[in-house]
Amino acid sequence: MLYLHFCHPCERIHILSGHRLRCPACDGKLTELSVTYESYIRLSRNERLELQRQCGDPTALQKMQTLYISRYKRK
Repeated sequence: MLYLHFCHPCERIHILSGHRLRCPACDGKLTELSVTYESYIRLSRNERLELQRQCGDPTALQKMQTLYISRYKRK
């Protein structure tokens, strides 16, 4: 599955397969967004830019983030 992640250092939204913690471009911290891939692809270019701008605001980002909790313990 594809998931949306926001990279704090890059200030970009990445579409990545799986639940990732590190940015593939800069190795920075990623925040997984609650916005689904299906809804994201239906946004216009301006709406996508606005979403990216909102992610730069820590308060708005906190409302849009989702936490993935693995069902399996990593050893």
